[in-house]
Amino acid sequence: MPESTSEKPVSVSRFQEKGFRFLGLTFQDVIRYFFGGNASLAIVALLLICVFLIREAWLFFPTHRHDLAIFRQTGVEYVDLMLQEGIAHKEAYTLLNQAYLAELNAPSQSNAAILLAHQQVALEVAKANQRTVDDWKKADDAGKVALRTLWVEGAEKALDQNETWNVEVAHFEWTGDLRQKMRHAVLEEGPGGDEKSPFIAELEERKARIFAETSERLKPFNAIKLAFRNAGRPLDALTDELAKIAKENRELASTFSSAPERKEALLEGAAMETDPVIKARKVAEAEAIVMVEPDYASLTRPFYDSVPKHDEVNTALRSDLAGILATFPEPGTLQTELGRKNLRLAHKSTEQLLGKLKVAAADVKAWRHDAKVGFGAAVTSFLFGKRWITNSSWQDFYGVLPLFSGSLIIALIAMVVAVPFSIASAIYVNQLASFKEQSFVKPTIEFIGAIPSVVLGFFGIMVLGTTLRDVSQVEWLSWVPGFPMQERLTMLNAGLLLAFMAIPTIFTLAEDAINNVPHAFTESSFALGATKLQTVFRVILPTALSGIIAAILLGFGRIIGETMVVLLVAGNKIQIPDFNAGLGVIAQPAHTMTGIIAQELGEVERGSLHWRALFMVGMVLFVISLMINYIAQWVVKRFHKI
Repeated sequence: MPESTSEKPVSVSRFQEKGFRFLGLTFQDVIRYFFGGNASLAIVALLLICVFLIREAWLFFPTHRHDLAIFRQTGVEYVDLMLQEGIAHKEAYTLLNQAYLAELNAPSQSNAAILLAHQQVALEVAKANQRTVDDWKKADDAGKVALRTLWVEGAEKALDQNETWNVEVAHFEWTGDLRQKMRHAVLEEGPGGDEKSPFIAELEERKARIFAETSERLKPFNAIKLAFRNAGRPLDALTDELAKIAKENRELASTFSSAPERKEALLEGAAMETDPVIKARKVAEAEAIVMVEPDYASLTRPFYDSVPKHDEVNTALRSDLAGILATFPEPGTLQTELGRKNLRLAHKSTEQLLGKLKVAAADVKAWRHDAKVGFGAAVTSFLFGKRWITNSSWQDFYGVLPLFSGSLIIALIAMVVAVPFSIASAIYVNQLASFKEQSFVKPTIEFIGAIPSVVLGFFGIMVLGTTLRDVSQVEWLSWVPGFPMQERLTMLNAGLLLAFMAIPTIFTLAEDAINNVPHAFTESSFALGATKLQTVFRVILPTALSGIIAAILLGFGRIIGETMVVLLVAGNKIQIPDFNAGLGVIAQPAHTMTGIIAQELGEVERGSLHWRALFMVGMVLFVISLMINYIAQWVVKRFHKI
């Protein structure tokens, strides 16, 4: 008899016994291959992105090197050295002129503002009574009397509406007495009324008188300004003369460079042509194309001959500017803050100009058309070039430094704002908030990430930018760097919006890092008598530091790669920000690497130098993103080992 046992056999389900299989794979195999396949696809996608970028960008540096060689061989580079001298002179003069105009217009500014407001109010009234105005032109004398009464009634009705008075004029505020005078002035004018009311005529006379008195007082300043401008005339004349020769040389070089392609195209067209007459004509045109390289030594001879003349003009300009600089009025003698500010900037800019002129004189003497342009020059001119100029009739420049500096400053502004808010929110939500607060705060912050960037861009244009500019006009905030702001679209505007976008990323990753701290650490801290705050700042944060740093770095990567917001609100001004303004540099407009790609890629010819330059910018962005992610991973591993 079989041996009995009191234990029941363990029940095994049919699924566990035979296992679920699909095409020979178990359920566990399917899951493993699914996630492993996704990881492989991610690697393949990354490799494809690299191949695509490299394929489109790899010819940029050889082509750019050839373009720089033509730039030098034709003498365009020589003239460009002189052109930069003239640009620097004009920039310094512009600052000096702005200081003069600020002083000139300030005394009559209030009268000018009232006159401008009168024009706008009268225009609104005329729009509201346009039909009466049109009828007046066709009416007889009797009809004009009735139309005059009708117009006055319509004007009073329009003036009673607040919308008529919503004029945007700087340095102007409506007061009760002034509003009443303006009302009478508008009613006295119009069809059948005075051509100009006595009140407006008096304002215009007062404005003209004050302007004349101010002009007389500022005659010495104006003389300095004019002398500064005229000092650059000889340099401008010499530059214009040589620029014509350089452009002709450039056209000859371009014709020679494109000759093989044009000849090949004509021969291909002739081979496909059936009409013998047209075929013979195309062959003749192809044979007539000159394939002889221009004699650059002869073409650039006028530039070498002009070196003594340039040295004379440069020396005279430096001498004149040094003397004029010594006669600049003291900033404290000016009456307006804007005038004093621009005069200080003009003084500093002129000092820098004198240094630039001295360097330019040496560069012009050392210039040689046959100096070799190496591959390194093409690389450095791209990575460290200070100009990004495309579709120029003079010369295209592809220097990424203005775009990189704009991207970097905007990203730093965003990080300065986003990191404290994000980390503080993560600490509070994870360690200090109640369950109800967590249920409200955490989803709200994470919801920010779902807002389309284009929506935030429109918000920056219509609301944030206007608000920042209006707030910056408040007089008691003039101590803030960059205030008062003259523009709505600035790096500050873009940085604040990007900070808003980066907060969900940094918050979520930092909160996860804090949440991953072992509970044993917290309990041990409490057991030793530490308070909640002591535990948070001395135990939890140091332990989660690697994750928090990684969250910050990944947030930085999120910011540096954003496109739509910076394209809409950063101002899109391609230049290296003026760091002479100190922290006020954040109130300046700028362009970014992502913005330039989005703005220009759809308008350039495929395969052109400009096209490849944009892909090189994309390569730079791609490398920066990879570096940020690598550093984030390295930080996590490094601190985790500790």
